[in-house]
Amino acid sequence: MMARVPTPLRWAIAVAAAVAVAAAVATTPAAACSCARPPPFADAVAAAVYAVRAKVAKTVFLPDPIAQQTQRAEWAADVVTAYKGCLPRAIAITSGANGALCGIRLTVGTEYVFLLRSSGLDGKFQVSSCDTTKTWEEVSADDRHVLGRANDQVCPARRVSY
Repeated sequence: MMARVPTPLRWAIAVAAAVAVAAAVATTPAAACSCARPPPFADAVAAAVYAVRAKVAKTVFLPDPIAQQTQRAEWAADVVTAYKGCLPRAIAITSGANGALCGIRLTVGTEYVFLLRSSGLDGKFQVSSCDTTKTWEEVSADDRHVLGRANDQVCPARRVSY
C-alpha cells in the first residue's frame, strides 16, 4: 500500500510543477508579425532596389510552418520584365516559414510584381508580408504606369523583357 503524501508537500509539488511549466513557456520563442502601414505604391517603387515582374517557376523548399520555423520557404522565379535594376533571368525568392514570421506563400505559375531590396549574401531575395508583393492581376493601371516610369539608374537598358 502506498503512503499518502502530506497535503503541504502536495501543494509544494504542485507549485513547483506550475513554476516549471511557466518557465518553459516563457523561454519558448514567440513569433508575431507586425508591419508598418505600407507606403503608396509609387513610393515603394522609388525605395526599392529592384522592381520586377516575375513568374514563379517552382517551389524549391516549403518548410512545415510549425516544425521547421527556423527554415525559410524558397521558390525559383523567372524574370519577365525588369522595371528597375538589373537581374539575371532566374532569381530565388525566400520567405518566412509561416505568417507569424511575416512569411508569404507564392503560387507556382503565377506572375507577381516584386519590389525587392538587395539580395542576401546567398544571392536570394527575401520577401515578407510587410513588403510590396502583388500578383500581376492585382496591379492597377495606375501602378503599371508607375512601374513603366520607374527611375532606373542601375541598368542602362531599362525595362528589359526576357
